[in-house]
Amino acid sequence: MTVVATISTISPIDRLGDIKAQIAELKAIETFLIDEIKAMGAGAHEGAAYRASVSEVAARSAPDPKAMEAKLVELGVDGRWFSRHMKTSAAYTTVKVSARKA
Repeated sequence: MTVVATISTISPIDRLGDIKAQIAELKAIETFLIDEIKAMGAGAHEGAAYRASVSEVAARSAPDPKAMEAKLVELGVDGRWFSRHMKTSAAYTTVKVSARKA
């Protein structure tokens, strides 16, 4: 529900509350639409004004750096030489929407 009034007569608290409620509603709509686009499958999909690209990213894994470091220390090796950025990530699907070119 949106309150119609001039900005000067509404409390900033109420304005922020209204904006946060609108954002929540828009995020729910966005999630629903992204799920519908993902259901179309991987590839490019055209709308009247926009184009959506759906990409599926495969799962991947890497060793746990903390476990590796612990083992290296246990073996007497200084574990600082390997990357701290190794991690495991699950597969996921991305959707990118861009304006169509004429």
